[in-house]
Amino acid sequence: MGQDRRHDEDEKRMTALRGPTTVDDSIEDAEDALDESAVDLPSLAGQIPWSDEREGPFVVALVGGKGGVGTSLVAANVAVFLSRLGREVVVADGAAGGANLHTYLGVEPLLPSPASLLRAPGPPRLDRVPGMSLRLCRPPRPIGGGPDAPARREVLETTLGVDADVVVLDLGAQADPLTLDTFLAADAGVMVVMPEPAGVERTYAFLREALVRRLVSGDDRPAREARALLEADEGDELGTPSRLVAALAAVDPDAADAIRARVLAFTPHVLLNKCRSRADTELVDGIVSALRRRWGVSAEPLGALEYDDAAWHSARRRRPLLIEYPGSALAERIERMARRLLALAVRQPVRDERRG
Repeated sequence: MGQDRRHDEDEKRMTALRGPTTVDDSIEDAEDALDESAVDLPSLAGQIPWSDEREGPFVVALVGGKGGVGTSLVAANVAVFLSRLGREVVVADGAAGGANLHTYLGVEPLLPSPASLLRAPGPPRLDRVPGMSLRLCRPPRPIGGGPDAPARREVLETTLGVDADVVVLDLGAQADPLTLDTFLAADAGVMVVMPEPAGVERTYAFLREALVRRLVSGDDRPAREARALLEADEGDELGTPSRLVAALAAVDPDAADAIRARVLAFTPHVLLNKCRSRADTELVDGIVSALRRRWGVSAEPLGALEYDDAAWHSARRRRPLLIEYPGSALAERIERMARRLLALAVRQPVRDERRG
């Protein structure tokens, strides 16, 4: 009896958070595809300025320090929100080992037949999300063959070639060269973190790999000089960018200045997800402070998202959280975070040297 009562109360709370809908909940099946009329929401265009001077789309790349941190949920709902602002948006399912963004967007899954598994997979799919100026780019079947599989690269390249205002990339939780390069080239690289030791450790590990790759990749003189110093550093005495720059300045001041500029231009955004306490939400500032103090990296806190059952319920219903539960605390937090990202697009009308 007590369990049934708690279940009924939970359903009432979720119904209240869901807000007004054009579909009668009493006859809606939780597994139905997203009905177009249910997501035909008014545009929010005009509420946030947009720069028409941009050269190409504004690219947001989301990476998780480890699996299960919620990059797909965040990517899908950021894309939904930005499309409601009147922007043309493309979101890519670029995570290795699976493609599940359709679950959070209400798009039908692609289930290959036994015969199709014996043939080449074909090009990526671009599917319009019903009722929105939003398209989903995904592989024709789950990606296999490792994190840098050709199919995954093709999805990302196809997405970046689409004519759109905003591109949102879900890169999953791996630190292979393709992920690192895509993260570094994005206008906004977002690190999604869970407030637990393993998640924080993997966050630092990924950002360290990304920073080192930024400093030493390429065949220009600064990269060659920095790479030579690090390869000869057997005692890990150059473990921080400041030490590397100092050592480089002794042999090549110009190269040291170039490496210092690359460090300062590395500006990852940190988003904490699935927070359950105030201490969890405050962790984002601690991570950003540590990155700035220890590495000299200009990391930016993007915010903290509390754990919310609305995310689980919306995934079960195969509907975007921002559509299914627009009044939930999680939906409001995601909208606030998306507005911060979009403000970057206005402040950065011209692509900077990160794409060089």
